[in-house]
Amino acid sequence: MSITIHRVAQYARFSSDNQRTESIDAQLRAMNQFCKQQHWQVVATYTDEARSATTDNRPQFQQMISDSSKGIFDIVLVHKLDRFSRDRYDSAIYKKRLKKNNVQLCSVLERIDDSPESIMMESVLEGMAEYYSRNLGREVMKGMKETALQCKHTGGCPPLGYDVGEDRKLVINKHEAEAVRIIFEMYADGQGYSAIIDYLNEHGYTTKRGQLFGKNSLYEILNNEKYTGVFVFNRAAAKSDSKRNNHAYKTNENIIRVPGGCPAIIRKALFEKVQRVKAENRRSRGRYHSKEFYLLTGKVFCGVCGKRIQGNLRFSGERKNRLCTYRCDEPKQLCKNKENNKDYLDAYVADLLRQKIFNKASLRRRINAVNKYIAAYNAEFDEHYDSIKSELEEVTITLSNITAAVEKGVLTDAIIERSEALEQRKNEIQAQLAELRRFEPLKLEEYLHLIGDYKQLERNTPEFRSFVQMYVDKVVTYPYHIEVTLDVGFGVTDELKETITIRRGELYALFESRTED
Repeated sequence: MSITIHRVAQYARFSSDNQRTESIDAQLRAMNQFCKQQHWQVVATYTDEARSATTDNRPQFQQMISDSSKGIFDIVLVHKLDRFSRDRYDSAIYKKRLKKNNVQLCSVLERIDDSPESIMMESVLEGMAEYYSRNLGREVMKGMKETALQCKHTGGCPPLGYDVGEDRKLVINKHEAEAVRIIFEMYADGQGYSAIIDYLNEHGYTTKRGQLFGKNSLYEILNNEKYTGVFVFNRAAAKSDSKRNNHAYKTNENIIRVPGGCPAIIRKALFEKVQRVKAENRRSRGRYHSKEFYLLTGKVFCGVCGKRIQGNLRFSGERKNRLCTYRCDEPKQLCKNKENNKDYLDAYVADLLRQKIFNKASLRRRINAVNKYIAAYNAEFDEHYDSIKSELEEVTITLSNITAAVEKGVLTDAIIERSEALEQRKNEIQAQLAELRRFEPLKLEEYLHLIGDYKQLERNTPEFRSFVQMYVDKVVTYPYHIEVTLDVGFGVTDELKETITIRRGELYALFESRTED
């Protein structure tokens, strides 16, 4: 009598809500032993690390479901059913797909067959798994809400302008609070993000993490009601509900607002004025369109004061001659830099790209330089990748230990804060790993079309500007010379750049124009 040997695909999953004894290695060991006992043949193994079963966004899980249609295996084996899914809807959907592909789902610890009793038991197990996951989240949220109701910091980095006191309540950081007031006052006075950022960075202010200010950091600050003294918890839900209707914002039980719950840094009237200015800016956005075409818009900086230089159009003299320049907007008593003719600078940079990149000899030299960088990068890739992955494993294990403590009823502010910090770090590491990849050497023939594109694109068009700005890192103007830095990394790296310097007098001489030097 012949024996049918079933072909098995093993699926193991490790997430932050696992016990340490249920690592991927332990799951696979148990499944391999089970297959030997059943005389089954393991033909495929799929594993997802640091992936929750409450979502189907698991790469290896999806690959396994896809492969089930190829006739590779007859059985999907898991250690426990909650490794497959903790969401009953997802579980039903994917089990149906497996059944359609003539693949059976089996568990090492839960023996399920086609009997009515097994169907009932499977439903109970799935319900318990989903209950466990959701109840844990609810308990954590309950603890955080109780902390918030006492106007205590619920974890993570406090907003700029505040520190966390010994009683875990927010206290004002005087130096940072000055930056917050400057941001609100300048914005209320009509200053744009760029002007505010430049002022803050020039005067030594930094973000809470010690970085230079950027537009994203300003956006969060200008939307934070805490600065008026209102302690707000669960701002993400608050923003979502306020978009739908104001009543939902006020009544959602997950949103906590306690007026006077933290010390105020700005007046409520100033906060409300900023919100009105923001609303007006949104309405008027896009109304203004420049009458002149600036090829280098956003790429030109002042070498004297460091500010980003804007295009300027004016009409001078009795004949009202048009004069279009790149000019620093700082008052002359603060910045002594000179303006530069826009037409001359645009034309010079465009022709510089032709000389330095968009001819066959230069392009070959640039591609060779990038390939040299790629070879060095790939040589160090494995060590760098393993180092980051090792940190991810340590963070995941620590999160598992914290979850185990929560399950035993241990829930303190310190645990919540530590858990949030670890979750944030885990997300950062996972994003970093997702971006890491080896590079293939560039092939010259695949880039030769750039020469034709440069020649054929119509000048003074947005398409030509977008093309040019991919290869221009920045242009810095000084009173008597200009530095043009080209980006020649072709999207592989930001490290390959070349800076070309031209005296201001030489630039004007190219176009037969006189200028003081």
